[in-house]
Amino acid sequence: MNLFRGIIALVVFIAGIILIAMMLSEGFNWMYLAGGFGCFIVAYFSWPSKKRGQLNGDDLVFDILELIIELPVELFRWLFRLLGRMLRSNDGGIDIDF
Repeated sequence: MNLFRGIIALVVFIAGIILIAMMLSEGFNWMYLAGGFGCFIVAYFSWPSKKRGQLNGDDLVFDILELIIELPVELFRWLFRLLGRMLRSNDGGIDIDF
């Protein structure tokens, strides 16, 4: 079952890369951008991740693919956390700390 989920996630991730590449080559299009990011999110949640305890083996190929598939979502999560830390203040209001 994990192999099937991995293959589906890989195909969806490749489709997302193709949509983003089409957006960059043909000019900006919101549909390509939304479709690409949607594919990245679907691939992230369908991948059997070690972080979520769904994959137990030590397979180098699965580890590399996990890193590649989870990278776009983890990057956006990191950016939003960074933005939240910049806008958070200690007294409960909004504050920009540089």
